[in-house]
Amino acid sequence: FAKAVNLGIENAATRYVALLNNDAQVDRHWIEVGLGAFENYRDYWFFASRMIDMRDRSRLDSAGDCYGKTGLAYKRGFGEPIERYSKSEPVLGASAGAAFYRKELFTRIGLFDEGYFLYLEDVDLSLRAQLHGFKCLYLPEAIAYHLEGASDPEHSEKRTESPGCGFYSRNRVFWITRNRWQLMVTYQPLRHVPWLLYGWLRSFAFHLLKAGHTASFLRGLGAGALMTLPALRKRRELNRSRVFENSELCDLLRKC
Repeated sequence: FAKAVNLGIENAATRYVALLNNDAQVDRHWIEVGLGAFENYRDYWFFASRMIDMRDRSRLDSAGDCYGKTGLAYKRGFGEPIERYSKSEPVLGASAGAAFYRKELFTRIGLFDEGYFLYLEDVDLSLRAQLHGFKCLYLPEAIAYHLEGASDPEHSEKRTESPGCGFYSRNRVFWITRNRWQLMVTYQPLRHVPWLLYGWLRSFAFHLLKAGHTASFLRGLGAGALMTLPALRKRRELNRSRVFENSELCDLLRKC
């Protein structure tokens, strides 16, 4: 995903960029809402859509991305009634499945990190943007419909559908766990270590007792550990250029 959209961004001859997943559809006014936001909210550099579950259009898929002190990245409003989150408001980040960006943002902070390969590269980009002072706004009028996990090669095979938790497959669990480790090493303050331990233990118990993908979880954890040194190098680079202090980052994560 990251490599594909990076090629598109690099070749776009426009001031603005819209990203849309191959498992998403949009309302006919989606583009107009995004273009209006660039003009109406000049202090914001990227915008999150109101993503609705394509299978159950009475439920939200996402109203922006969140990333908490336990190290879990999650969709704001996932599974909640679509009447919720009906106002524009600042959020930590945007799901790249349906989002708008000022192209200059990528010049300032870089493109999507291709080292993530699949899943959470948009959370990484959102955190990087926030650390450099570039804010994200949620647009409830920018409506997209998302068929979660449809691009996963295992989607049509046996998989876990956990109410309120989403779609799980061996593939998805492996890559999310691997990339969650990268996010943790790159961004989490040391003061969050107790919460991070709790988050990892809770995830292990969930996959052991409920989701049934313990082996994929452990493989992802091992693959993530192998990415520790590159993630530490990225952390050092960010520390040299960031404008957010650790206390501000903690406040931002606490709001999720």
